[in-house]
Amino acid sequence: MKDIQMGNSLKIARIWGVDIQIHWSFILILFYGAFLFGRNASNLAAGAIYGVVVILLLFVCVVLHEFGHAIMAKYFGVNVPHITLLPIGGVAQLERMPRKPMQEFLIAIAGPAVNFALAAVLLPAALLVVSMSMRTGTMWALISALTRTAQSMSVGGLLLTLAGTNLLLGIFNLLPAFPMDGGRILRALLALRLQYVPATRIAVLIGRGMAILFAIWGISGGGIFLLLVAFFVYVGGRGELEAVQSRYVLKDFSARQAVNKDAHVLYTSEPISRAVDYIMTTYQGDFPVHDLGNNLVGVLTRPRLVATLRGQGQDGRIVDVMIPRARVPVTSGDTTLADVWEQMLESGSRVIIVQDQEQFLGLITLDDISELIQVMGAAKEREDTIARGPGGHAAASPPEARSTFDIN
Repeated sequence: MKDIQMGNSLKIARIWGVDIQIHWSFILILFYGAFLFGRNASNLAAGAIYGVVVILLLFVCVVLHEFGHAIMAKYFGVNVPHITLLPIGGVAQLERMPRKPMQEFLIAIAGPAVNFALAAVLLPAALLVVSMSMRTGTMWALISALTRTAQSMSVGGLLLTLAGTNLLLGIFNLLPAFPMDGGRILRALLALRLQYVPATRIAVLIGRGMAILFAIWGISGGGIFLLLVAFFVYVGGRGELEAVQSRYVLKDFSARQAVNKDAHVLYTSEPISRAVDYIMTTYQGDFPVHDLGNNLVGVLTRPRLVATLRGQGQDGRIVDVMIPRARVPVTSGDTTLADVWEQMLESGSRVIIVQDQEQFLGLITLDDISELIQVMGAAKEREDTIARGPGGHAAASPPEARSTFDIN
C-alpha cells in the first residue's frame, strides 16, 4: 500500500519480518494523554507522565492486535510488510488479500481475539492487585475498591484501564463496517455465497449506514472521535470497494494485451525537446528509451520530464534524465494486469516493463490501468448483471485486492 507512505512515518522496530512504523501525527495522541491525565492531577507533571505511559501501553496493545492479523496472514502465505501506528489506532498492511473467504475471516477475527485475550489476562491481574489492598472481602467492598482504583493513578488503575480498553477495542472492531475487522468478517461470510464484488458492496452499504449513525451521534454530543470514526468508515468502505472492483476487472487481462504496440520510442542521444514534441502531439506520456543498438536502457516518465523542464528546461539529452532500466520493475507478458497493478503499487513505480524472456514488449503505466478499469469495468458490470439475471447470484471468487487490517 502505499496507503501510509514511509516518508510520513518513522520505523522504530522490526519484529518477525514486520516493520513497526509510527506516523508523525502519533505524537498528538501523546500530548492528548498527558493533558487528559495531567489536568486533574494534584501533581501536573506526574499526571502528564502517567498519561503518556497509559497511551504508550495502549498502543502496545494495538501493536499486538495488528500482530494477530499479521501472524494469521503469514500462516496463509500473505506477507505483511509493515504496521503503522496512527493517533486513531494501527494499520497492518497486507501485500494482497487472502485467497479464500474463510482465510479472510480468520485473519480479520484474529485481531479482536488478541484484545479479548489481553483483557482476560489483565482483568484478573487488576482484581488481584485491588484485592490485596482491601480490608474486607465483601462484594460491595470489591466494587467500591475497583471504582476508586480505576480513577487513580496506580498499578491497579493502569491494569483496569488496559483491561477495559482492550475489551472495548475488541467489541468496537467487530462492528460490521470497513475498515474495521467486522466489515471484513461480514464480507468474508457474504463471500461464501456471493462474488467478492457484490459481497463487498453489501458490506460497504451496511458500513455507510453505520457511518451515518456515528456522525449523528458525534454531532449530537458524542464528540469529535465519533466524527473521525464516521469519516474513516465512509472513506475506508469506498476504498475497499474500489480496490475489489478494480481487481475483478484486471484479473481477466494479461500484460501483453495492455501494451501499446504503437508507442513512440526515445533514444539516448536525442534532446529533451523530442519528448516534449511527443507530449504535445500524442496522448503518450511515458516513453521507453533505447540506445543506438535499439536496446532498452531506460524509461522517461511524465513526472520525470515535468521535473526536468522546471529545473533545466529543454536543454540536455534524454540519457541524462531517464530512469535507468535497472530501477524499473519488470513483468512477463502473461502476468495478469491485477498482478501487474499490485507489483506497481508495491514498488511505488508508475510504470512497468513488459518482456518475454529478454524481448521487450512495451510499457504499462498506471494511467493505462486506470483507463482500462474505467472502460472495462462498466462493460463487466453490464455482463455480470445479464449473467446473473433478476435476483441471481454468480459463483464466489477469491479476493485479490490489496488490503489493510485495520484502524482501531
